[in-house]
Amino acid sequence: MGAEIAFRLNLVHGRCVGVRIPSEVDEKVLAELVPEERSFLSTLASGRHPSWVAGRLALREAFRDLGIEPGPILVTRRGAPALPCDLVGSISHKRTLAVGLAARRENGARIGVDLETRPPAFASAQEAQVHQDVRARVLTPDELARLERVPEEHRRRTVILHFSLKEALYKAIDPLVGRHVAFHEASMSPLPDGSASVVLALSENDGCFAVTAFWTEVEDHFLTTARVLRT
Repeated sequence: MGAEIAFRLNLVHGRCVGVRIPSEVDEKVLAELVPEERSFLSTLASGRHPSWVAGRLALREAFRDLGIEPGPILVTRRGAPALPCDLVGSISHKRTLAVGLAARRENGARIGVDLETRPPAFASAQEAQVHQDVRARVLTPDELARLERVPEEHRRRTVILHFSLKEALYKAIDPLVGRHVAFHEASMSPLPDGSASVVLALSENDGCFAVTAFWTEVEDHFLTTARVLRT
């Protein structure tokens, strides 16, 4: 294919493929898209082309690993990948890497994936301030209390891991509630075995959900996934 495959992984919530984001989208890369995707790409600002293309290629490769051809992967009105009703998938990307998570849909469950750059243990003064801002915005009071028990040199990574888990969760739950879910509406407890316990604090009108979440590390990134099922 035109873009470079970084990895292929079997994760708890589905098949995940990582694709390196090309510096430019040339004809060789464009040839990997189906016509409907190329047409949609022409409506986007040129700066978005490399990451958008890499995300679609990653998700398509993940489905192909499952023996599935998903057809055009466009965009829902909520911004997620548009897929046939019997499939679920999610996309995330950072500066150089895009990932796609693919699975067959079971019992109406939805999945989400997130990719975040794993920060170094020690930070500059500016980075430390950004970390403080993210911590205040992302963590719930109980998460902040648990963070105080984490050694100082591991706190930045812990905050980013929480952020990533919540992003994966929100991608999974968004199609089920059809609204923006705020950071304070979920509390995460990442565990050493790569799982995470999740406590939701949604409105009663949203309904009840069963949630599982997992995390791993790949190429200096946190890679997180979530699966949400309405109960």
